[in-house]
Amino acid sequence: MVDTLALLKAVALMILFIIPGFVLRKLKLADGAVAKGFANTILYVTQPAMLVVLFIRPYDAGIMKTAAWVFGFAMVAHMVFYVIAMQFFKKAPDKIAKVSRFGTVFSNAGYMGIPVIVAALGDEAGIYASVYIIAFNIFAWSLGAMIYSGDKKYISAKKIFINPATVPIYIGLLFFLLPIDQYVPSLIMDGLTTLKETVAPMAMILIGIRLADVKIKTVFTDKWMWLTLAIRLLLLPAVAWGIMRGVGLTGWFADMTAMTVVLICASTPCSTITSMFAEKYDCEPVYASKVVSVSTVLSVLTIPLVSLLLKI
Repeated sequence: MVDTLALLKAVALMILFIIPGFVLRKLKLADGAVAKGFANTILYVTQPAMLVVLFIRPYDAGIMKTAAWVFGFAMVAHMVFYVIAMQFFKKAPDKIAKVSRFGTVFSNAGYMGIPVIVAALGDEAGIYASVYIIAFNIFAWSLGAMIYSGDKKYISAKKIFINPATVPIYIGLLFFLLPIDQYVPSLIMDGLTTLKETVAPMAMILIGIRLADVKIKTVFTDKWMWLTLAIRLLLLPAVAWGIMRGVGLTGWFADMTAMTVVLICASTPCSTITSMFAEKYDCEPVYASKVVSVSTVLSVLTIPLVSLLLKI
């Protein structure tokens, strides 16, 4: 069972990392170019390192079984999240609706979820969170891209299975499934581990830089943002928990670790790529940054709150 206090401390630590980015931006020592550089470094360097290093360990059949449950639940959850998101924001301006729908479907399970889960539950749970990321990216780079662009060309096998987050996991799985983990040089392991530890600070500093550009008065009057946050932080995690509990009642499923990982991943704030995609598709990037930033700050309260479902 997850330790609520440990989870609260892990989430609070993530929030603290926002402060340096916020201060740097207010002092004009960081700008959009710095934020973009951070985003690219996380996407193409530090997150891949984190995903690979989590899998470099001896093969364990029990881990594979739990990972399969996590993947199955994550796939079903994202499909349900998409269906629910498309029912909302029908009266919102078109670009606002696109950002809000993407933000509700896709949580920050990679940049925030994995570090929080590893801190609260350990490296093995981090493997399961990485498997959740496979499902996340299958949908983010296909249905997610389609939400923003309206173009069905993104529903292709190449974009679904070959992207910056799935390829490192495939590499990691190769080390996990084959008896070659012991042949990785210690220097390489140390380097990957060091890069892994920078994911959370860099991602949160990036959010802090974006948060500094948010006009506070617009936070309290933006009804679409608050609807987005209510769905992302409260409704959809409860839906994910309901799906898992429903399957559990059939007697087919009884793995609390898988349930915990999926629930925490599903309860993390709007994904950082919400704003990355918004900039890519010229779709209200300022609003997207606000949604991501404010949801991240609020998650220090909502993640521990949602985790109480595990005690029912």
